[in-house]
Amino acid sequence: MGGFNFVCTFFCWFYVFCLERVEGFCFSRQGRVNAKALVFAWECGQSDRSMNDIVSNENSAVLVISPENWGAHTVSKHHYAMALAERGVKVFFLNPPDDSLSAIKVDFACNLPNLYVISAPKFATGLRFYPGWLRQWLEARWLNQLEKHVGVKISVIWSFENSRFFNMNFAGNRLKIYHQVDLNQDFQVETAAKTADICFTTTDFIGQRLQTYNSRVYKIHHGVSILRDALDLSVSMTKNFMSAKAHVGYIGNLDICYLDVPLLSGLVKAFPDVIFHFVGNYRKDGQLYLACSDASNVVWWGQVESRMIPAIVNRCDILLVTYLAEAYREQLASPHKMMEYLASGKTIVATYTDEYKDKRHLLEMVDSYSVFPGTFATVVENLDEYNSAEKQAVRVKYALEHSYDRQLDKIMNLLKEHDLDEKL
Repeated sequence: MGGFNFVCTFFCWFYVFCLERVEGFCFSRQGRVNAKALVFAWECGQSDRSMNDIVSNENSAVLVISPENWGAHTVSKHHYAMALAERGVKVFFLNPPDDSLSAIKVDFACNLPNLYVISAPKFATGLRFYPGWLRQWLEARWLNQLEKHVGVKISVIWSFENSRFFNMNFAGNRLKIYHQVDLNQDFQVETAAKTADICFTTTDFIGQRLQTYNSRVYKIHHGVSILRDALDLSVSMTKNFMSAKAHVGYIGNLDICYLDVPLLSGLVKAFPDVIFHFVGNYRKDGQLYLACSDASNVVWWGQVESRMIPAIVNRCDILLVTYLAEAYREQLASPHKMMEYLASGKTIVATYTDEYKDKRHLLEMVDSYSVFPGTFATVVENLDEYNSAEKQAVRVKYALEHSYDRQLDKIMNLLKEHDLDEKL
């Protein structure tokens, strides 16, 4: 009997210890939440509105869990959040943990009245070492407290993550959507897929893996955002598009490990009368910069606001996808940038991209590295043909058919098919 009491006492103290470790939720002896620890830092610009003015208790909401912060750079999870908000759905977008914070902060996002960004410190220190049942209970309690403080019932959890909140059972009877868009998001895939009501993905490769854990797995192609507030280039920026044989654009992280630096730098050197526009983050000690920094036919844009990208790609003649496709075929099966490229209508010269193997009429895709320079040269010499009005119209049409609003329609139809749409 003494051993039993010891075990009970140990678990009671462990339970209290875990609760006290959860940042933002410290409990008093009476079990009431310490108000100071639960302060939400509402930073709404110049607004003095109360919480009741911001959200309505009568509405439900969607919580989007993202591995990427809300900011100037937007990808699929950001676009889905905006598409939902534009339909009148209240959306809370949860950023990755921010250790510089001591409390949860909720901000307005964009100019959409229904979209809010939640920033918070780590949910708990060492949470991954807790027993599964306890972690799930703590996460469920966190979600319930979040609902109380924003004054809205969260009815849908839409997670693009599998490194936190990966056991989606913490959401109880809420609709649980697991959406994996990148193959290298590879932490707790099995648990996330098994505990979701439905799964979405962007490639056949990811879909095949998820299907081993869940029978409701559907491929939804990357979408494209139809920007209503796109930014134009300043007068000084337009000077980057001086007279040249062709203007060629590459959009994306210029230091990413999948970039084929020898191929891209080789094009820069082989075509000195072509201006190359590199748009995205780069380091001055990065491989591409070191290989091309002395080239006079390169414009280094750095990272720009997503709203400015259409103005840049629309001024280019050719857009590039230059990856180490033969080594990372599955990971590079569906780059997000491809849809933005297609929306411009301009011709695309690309290394092999699996999701476009049956859509070769949309781009000039090579099957091996060795023929890329020759294909590129052919396009440069025949721009009128490759950028004809007819070919551009086909590319733009495909992009518009896959706007995020259209993709959201497809998702809603699948939810309805499985009687899961009532909560969204």
